[in-house]
Order: sequence, then C-alpha cells, then structure tokens
Amino acid sequence: MRSAASVLLVTTASGILFVASAHSNSETRSQTHVDLAGLVGHRQNEVKELQDSVASLKDQIAGHVPATSQQGSDTVDELSKHPVSGPGITVTLSDAPTDTVPDNVNPNDLVIHQQDIDDVMNAMWEGGAEAMTVQGVRIAPRTVVRCIGNVILVGGTSYSPPYKISAIGNVNQLRNSVETNPRVVNYQRYVARYGLGWDLKTSDNLEFPASAQDLSLRYAQVVKENG
Repeated sequence: MRSAASVLLVTTASGILFVASAHSNSETRSQTHVDLAGLVGHRQNEVKELQDSVASLKDQIAGHVPATSQQGSDTVDELSKHPVSGPGITVTLSDAPTDTVPDNVNPNDLVIHQQDIDDVMNAMWEGGAEAMTVQGVRIAPRTVVRCIGNVILVGGTSYSPPYKISAIGNVNQLRNSVETNPRVVNYQRYVARYGLGWDLKTSDNLEFPASAQDLSLRYAQVVKENG
C-alpha cells in the first residue's frame, strides 16, 4: 500500500507538473507570438515612413536634376558650336630624345602615351577650363582623343608629337591644377630622368575655333515622366 500510494502520488505530481509546464509553454509561445507580431508591425510602419520619405526626396530631386543636367549639357554643346577666346595655358608634350638614353631603359618610358595626354586634360578640367583644344582641335562633349601607336587621333584625324593641349580659363587656377596634379607630377619625374618633353606657357588671349563635330542628337531623347 505504501509503495502503491507512493507511486500514485508521484504519478499524480508528475501529471500536474506536465500540465503546468505545457500551460506555461503555451503562454510563452503566445506571448512570443504577440511580441513578434507587434515588432513586425512596428518595423512595417518604420519602413512605410522611410519609403514615403524616399519618395518625397525623389520628387524634390526630379524637380531640379533634369533641368540642371539638361542646362549643363546644352551649355557645353552650345559653347562648342562657337569660336571662343580668352586667357589660358598651353602644355606641350613630346617624346624623349633617343640618342642620350642608356641602353637598359624601357622604350615605353621614352614616348608620350595617351594617359599622359588624358592626365593633362583632366587636370585642366579640374582647374576650371571653360574650353579646350588638342592639336588645335576643339574638344566637344563627344570628341575622342585616342593614341594609336606613335600618333594620336583627335576627332578622327591623326597627329604626331609634339602634342599641344590648350585650355581657356583662370590662368592661375589652370596652372596650379596642372602643376600639382599627382599624375602630372609623376610625369615630371620622367621628364627629369629621361628627357620627356614638357613645356607650359600662359597666354593673355587664346583663340579656339568652333567644334567641327555635329552635336545634334538624332536618336536620344529626354525621358519625360507622366504626371
């Protein structure tokens, strides 16, 4: 009897604990479900607010960027269509002489590369160049300057060195931008070491011709949003 009673008591107690545990787990899951649901709802509200904010900013940007971009593009195109004059600088690059260079020098270090021309042009643009020519050819938005062998093509015409890059703008700013540009500074090391040609001159009045390129757009059109 004592043993049977003990077994009955233990069994009864275990049942109570099991039911209590199950009830507790059920409450925990329910509470967790409620908390997760609330958290998800809160996050959804935050996302909705952010989406509304982004949409509002996009509307504000759309009201300014198209007009600004189009105006900038039109200005560059329009300027390229007309001759211009003004103060500026001219940089001349040329290959190094080959008769005074040691035999173990890489021949590529003795000639002007497209990157050298690009570096000078980029430095001029960064210095506020308002107009530019390469070999006397007016640079327009779609003018291609490309090096092929020991010559460059500018707008489809080939030119041999020396190469002249000219820019109209604030002379001091242009000169400072070119002379302090890291890539141009690196070029100067080759000037000192191997005798690559470098010459920078300022002018009170440079005269640039109009671009000979057809700058009209035949197929591309500005996309206008509905509404």
